[in-house]
Amino acid sequence: MLFTVTVIAHNIFRWLVVLATVWALLRAYRGWLGKRAWEEADAQAGFILSLSLDFQALLGVILAFASPLVRLGFANLAGGMHIPQIRFFLAEHMPLMMIGLIVAHITGARTKKVGEDHVKHRWAALGYSLALLMTLVAIPWWRPLLRGII
Repeated sequence: MLFTVTVIAHNIFRWLVVLATVWALLRAYRGWLGKRAWEEADAQAGFILSLSLDFQALLGVILAFASPLVRLGFANLAGGMHIPQIRFFLAEHMPLMMIGLIVAHITGARTKKVGEDHVKHRWAALGYSLALLMTLVAIPWWRPLLRGII
């Protein structure tokens, strides 16, 4: 039961993460290319992105302990690497998502430290683009887009 509910929540929430990332990116690129001032809404977009990634990571950690597939992979790591789905989740999905989360947090922290607005927007645009790339590469696209719902 916990596994099913968590999978559904993790799946639905991924779309909120993607939307938060796109929103932060739109603000960052608009600010950078449009030479706009850094606004509180720009910082909030980055904060919402980081928060959504943190919650998604929490759901992912719960899934890592509840998933029969992941538990099987951890029980026999060498054998699991020969099974594409297990290899994807253990060697690609989890590491890339963690890197994306770290990049988003570093980007948010960096935008607080630099002084000039155009530099903040540039950091946000490049950092959040990298975080989005990591996220899109690490999503299991072969699975239903709204697993457990449709």
